[in-house]
Amino acid sequence: MDGLGSGHTLVDQPQVKESFGIRIGNTVIEDKALYLAGACMGIFLASLNFTATGANLPSFQDHYRLSYETVSLVFLAGFGGYLVSCVLNSVLQRVIGTCNVLLMAGALYGGGALLISFAPPFPVVIIGLTLMGFGGGFYEACLTSVVSHFEDSRLMNIVYAFAGLGALVSPFIIGALAKVGASWKYYYWVPLGLTVLVAICHFLLFKNYVTPSDHEEAPEHKNVRARFKLVVRMPITWIGMLLMVLSYAIVDVLSNWLTAYLIDVKGTGADISRYQLAMFWAGLTAGRIFFSLPIIHFRERLGNSLLLTAMCGAISLLWAVNSAASNWVAVAIAGFLLGPNTPGILSIVSTRVPPSLKEIVVSLTIGSALVGGTLGSLIFGVTVGKISLGLRLLGPVIIVLAGLSALLFWAVPPRRKVD
Repeated sequence: MDGLGSGHTLVDQPQVKESFGIRIGNTVIEDKALYLAGACMGIFLASLNFTATGANLPSFQDHYRLSYETVSLVFLAGFGGYLVSCVLNSVLQRVIGTCNVLLMAGALYGGGALLISFAPPFPVVIIGLTLMGFGGGFYEACLTSVVSHFEDSRLMNIVYAFAGLGALVSPFIIGALAKVGASWKYYYWVPLGLTVLVAICHFLLFKNYVTPSDHEEAPEHKNVRARFKLVVRMPITWIGMLLMVLSYAIVDVLSNWLTAYLIDVKGTGADISRYQLAMFWAGLTAGRIFFSLPIIHFRERLGNSLLLTAMCGAISLLWAVNSAASNWVAVAIAGFLLGPNTPGILSIVSTRVPPSLKEIVVSLTIGSALVGGTLGSLIFGVTVGKISLGLRLLGPVIIVLAGLSALLFWAVPPRRKVD
């Protein structure tokens, strides 16, 4: 057993692990494809909550008779749980193993959904959302670290396409429940049921999973404290964290405020504005799928910078032109061009660190993304309430954030193979 500086011990990590697969007729599905399938399941499940809380916000207000200031605590609850779990993931993945982390994530996520499904007092709803945040954070950080070992940006795009799909699906489920007059609490039986199915699949797929080790792992890498010291000394760690802060700030500010912007500034109907938000997520999902195709090739720094620059053009169209057709086109194109940004950053970071440090770097990167997304939305909301431009500031803010991100990509060091 390897000793930790904190007094904990690490699970033994064999240098070589046996591969496994499933044979269907004459076709053998290799372990890499099975792990990818397990990652897609978990990321899809975790992402259901990305838009579900916002979609249920009016229902929370009506049911509990809450002010906006009070009901906004639901966002901080999920954020707090997600952030803490991302920080803890890298340690727990080494201490108890990937499979146990995923089962724990399912217990937390499903337990939170079960609490909320009975429409308990509002403080208990906050607890439930916090538990779902914990579970979602463990799902995303753990499974992203698994995929990062493949060192393939196309596979990362596929996984995060399922994140976009989950975020796209939940508002339609909630809208369907509202249309038939069913209580909002019934929505939470959906993630609860899916959690049970995903937990069974994760146990079967990851019960023998072993984190790949460095080819020749230095003795000092065995100590968690030493690992963190190595990580914080690497420039790619800080560049990746800053890129993810900007990436999530762009997506969350645009996603959280687009509906209000379309209604208040563009005069769009309340129902149409929500469909246009869904179009943004559909475009984002389509972008991730498209850029995962084998025939699509683009350079890491130049390609991402060009996509962000083109996305600024779509946002400029949304900002400058006020017509129903241009609004639909602009939000769809913006989502499509923004889609590969997050998985691209994770792929860039993970290919520049050795296997023994991937869990820590990926967890820190995802945790920083949550800070950017949450604080970006809150700061934007406070700012627009205090200046005369109001929500008209949305376009310029997104353009500035995207411009900063495009420039920061050029600070990424050249890729080299790390043993």
